[in-house]
Amino acid sequence: MIETLLNLAPEGRRGWFYRTAAGAEIDLLLEWPDQRLWATEVKRSLSPRLGRGFLQARADLQPEQTFVVIPGDGGYPLADGVEVLGLAQLAERIHGQR
Repeated sequence: MIETLLNLAPEGRRGWFYRTAAGAEIDLLLEWPDQRLWATEVKRSLSPRLGRGFLQARADLQPEQTFVVIPGDGGYPLADGVEVLGLAQLAERIHGQR
């Protein structure tokens, strides 16, 4: 899933897994050529919950966009500034950033 999203991102973007020693983590952090950050958490559940580590990493990095990717369809807010999307939906958003 992460490789698919990285392959759709425009040239010049950077993507990585983010984790601190304190346990804050983000499954995929995309940095766009203009230095905007998008944070993505990957969940297997159709009813995702955000962990403390993800919320802490989000507070530390303050990404422009935050997504939770689920195996089905999404398209709804999960928390303030966090949107749940299916893989195809997020792939379209990333592809649209070209």
